[in-house]
Amino acid sequence: MNRPALATAGTVLGLLLLIGGKAATSADPLAFAGQSNVALAPAAQGTMTGPLITTRYGPVQVRVTVKGGKLTDVQAVALPTGGKSGSIADYSAPILRREALAAQGAGIHAVSGATYTSEGYASSLQAALDQIANQPTQTTQSAQTGRGA
Repeated sequence: MNRPALATAGTVLGLLLLIGGKAATSADPLAFAGQSNVALAPAAQGTMTGPLITTRYGPVQVRVTVKGGKLTDVQAVALPTGGKSGSIADYSAPILRREALAAQGAGIHAVSGATYTSEGYASSLQAALDQIANQPTQTTQSAQTGRGA
């Protein structure tokens, strides 16, 4: 066989392997690594503000509300502001909220173009849920200040 035929065959084989191959990653490669859904006790309820997460483009912080062991609300307390970062944060906040409520936790998908904001959102959310899971008798507390929200 001549060289051009071998090169063509190798390229075709490589493309077939690339297209048909399965990646050795998690079942959900878009969900953030290390973020899991917290198993909340059925009686768990309260409102918790997660820590302020400093990202490359600005601070991110969320407040969660849990009723009857279910995540019922997520509100962004702090997001990047101004310029393009502010526009991206404004666009991504409702998507991230919807993702968190659907996932019932911080195992959310990143919003395209808002990776840093998405990561900060998931981290603050996870910390707030961990606080509620670990302190189910307290109904309202702030992880950042230690005072009621």
